[in-house]
Order: sequence, then structure tokens, then C-alpha cells
Amino acid sequence: MTIGISERPTTPDSKRVFAVFALLFLFCLPCGKASGADYEEYELKAGFLYNFFHFIKWPDRSFDSPNSPFVLVLVGAGGKTRTIDHALQNSMVGARPLKIIMTSSAENLGKAHMVFFLESYKNPELAKLLAQLKGKPVIAVGEEKNFISLGGDINFVQKDAKIKFQISPAATEKADLKISSRLLMLAVAPEQSATESDRPIRATGPNPAPTHLRQDQDQNTTREHGIL
Repeated sequence: MTIGISERPTTPDSKRVFAVFALLFLFCLPCGKASGADYEEYELKAGFLYNFFHFIKWPDRSFDSPNSPFVLVLVGAGGKTRTIDHALQNSMVGARPLKIIMTSSAENLGKAHMVFFLESYKNPELAKLLAQLKGKPVIAVGEEKNFISLGGDINFVQKDAKIKFQISPAATEKADLKISSRLLMLAVAPEQSATESDRPIRATGPNPAPTHLRQDQDQNTTREHGIL
């Protein structure tokens, strides 16, 4: 195993369900107290990442075989990557398992389907690194101010004490990726600041939703510019 990378196999027959996150995109989760159980910030972001997979369609060429997993790479250090890893363990995206790779470096990201650059990852060459992912079916997610302007695709933001996300317009035309119009409608404007408060986020999730409320990908309807 490559030094600096922690990789855990995913059990394909897992029945772990993230129904609670199916409604996240309806109103983007609030910080603070509300009804239901409390969720930590990176447990919530794990739910967002999981649902991003359901709202984005990757080209067949991004998989080695019909049984190949979706690959999510977490780039950063500390316990936040482990929180996401634990929250998403044994998850399935449709018929494919979700494979999580944790790393403190940013090498060999071209085989990933999604890469989440945590704020703990500090690299002055981030813009150059993101440029290397252009033209590849890889969604780059971040949580830093100006991540979109640096070349990222999706960026977590805090707005009105809620966790929301930005989507780069360029991401809708990236390497045959198809991004659901429903996801685009829920994004906030990319020019908004990534953080409006330095206060740590502690958010509360909605009560678990029935699994039939999860938005599935519509593979039969496509529009121009990569939007479903």
C-alpha cells in the first residue's frame, strides 16, 4: 500500500441507508438546535458527498467494469477524514459500492470519481492541481474560500448558519459528466464567500425520511451542457 494513503475495502452487500440525507438538499441543514438528533459538521458533509453521487452521472469509461466501485478520495489530515470514512462505510451508490480512500497527499487522483479537499490540506499549488483534473470525469469538492475560482467544481459554504454548497458553471460541461438540474437549483452562487463565520458548525439533521424520497438519477433524460 502506498505510504500516506489509508484504504478500506467496502462491503458490497451492505444495507446501510442514508435516508436521513435524502432531504438535505430540500433546505440545506441548519446549524444549532432543532428537532431530531444532532449531527457533527463532517457527518453532515459526508451525507452531502454521498448524495452528490446520486445527482451526478459518470460516463461508463470512468469504470473498469460493471462491478467497479465509485471511488471517493479524502485529501487532508486529522480526524475529519476519519469521521467521513466512518459515516460512509459500507455504503452503496446504486448497484456499486462506494470505496473510500484517505490520503494526505494529492497524487494519482485521476482514478477517483470524486475528491474532497478538506481545509486541513494546505497546498499553494492547489490551482495547478485542480487544473490537472480538468478534462477528467472527476468532481473536485472543497471547503475553502475561492475554491471555485481556483478551479474546483463544488464548494461547501456556510450561509445564514446553514451548510450549503456552490457549483462551478464549468462543472456542467466537464468530461461527459451529467449533473442533475435539481442539484444545480439547490446550489448557491459561486461568488459568495466560503465562510461567513469562524464559529464551528454544529448542525441538526431532519428526521429520517422514507427511502423512496431519495432522488435517483434519471439516466434516460439529458439536456445540453451536461444537465439532467
